[in-house]
Amino acid sequence: MGALGHDVSQYDDTVRSHSARHVGSALTTREYLQDDRLNIIGSIETDAGGKRIARDARFNRIGEYDPKSDKTRDSQFRIVGSGDQLSALIWRRRDQHE
Repeated sequence: MGALGHDVSQYDDTVRSHSARHVGSALTTREYLQDDRLNIIGSIETDAGGKRIARDARFNRIGEYDPKSDKTRDSQFRIVGSGDQLSALIWRRRDQHE
């Protein structure tokens, strides 16, 4: 069970592809999460400062992780837990929309 109360052990959330793009003077990377059928279920962007933003398959912002505070927040900026829990947020969003 993840800290969000969501069992993510059944999923293969291996990041299947990486890309990098320049935004202004900073480098931002984007990782795509795919389900076992290779459907993209979401992405996580990481900026040069280490802040990470999770987006669902429709690119809606669903959460963020700040490494300085070591907290994950949802789309309404409520703390959902300590550490990076963005993958669990993406899986939970996917399961809600099935």
